Amino acid sequence: ETGITVNALAPAVVRTPMVAAMPDEQVKYMTDKIPMKRCGELHEIASMVAFIASKQAGFTTAFTFDATGGRATYWWDVDGGDYYI
Repeated sequence: ETGITVNALAPAVVRTPMVAAMPDEQVKYMTDKIPMKRCGELHEIASMVAFIASKQAGFTTAFTFDATGGRATYWWDVDGGDYYI
C-alpha cells in the first residue's frame, strides 16, 4: 500500500581502504574462504544498492541480498574441516 520496501545487503570482504591497510596474509585468509577467491569491489556493491533502491526491485521486500562471492555457501565442520556446499 505504501510502496515502502525494506531489504538488506550482506557483503563479505570488500576492497576498501581498511582492507587495503590489512596485511596480505589476513586478506588471503579471508578471501580463501570465498569460493570466488577475491574481495568484492565497491562498484559491485554500489550496483547492488542501486538495484535494491530502484523501481525495478519495487516488488521485492523483506529480503537480504547476498554479496559474498559465494561465501554464504561455506561452513565450518565440527571436526575442524572446511566444507562448501
